[in-house]
Amino acid sequence: MQLQIHPNHQNKGYGRGVIEQVIKTAKLKPIKLTVLKNNPAKALYTRLGFKITGEDNYEYHMQTQPINNSRLKT
Repeated sequence: MQLQIHPNHQNKGYGRGVIEQVIKTAKLKPIKLTVLKNNPAKALYTRLGFKITGEDNYEYHMQTQPINNSRLKT
């Protein structure tokens, strides 16, 4: 899956809402993603519990641990 939010709609909570639903759907399974090093969405992923597990020249590799739903908005 690739997620992109049009610049006119960024910083309105749409990306956060989508990622939170993916986390809830995954339940106890870890979620892995890659994000370009210059992508400001990395901060969102970090706030949602993703940790950097590796990197290459262009991307960070990130992953969640099994979730605690209390960190998600209801």
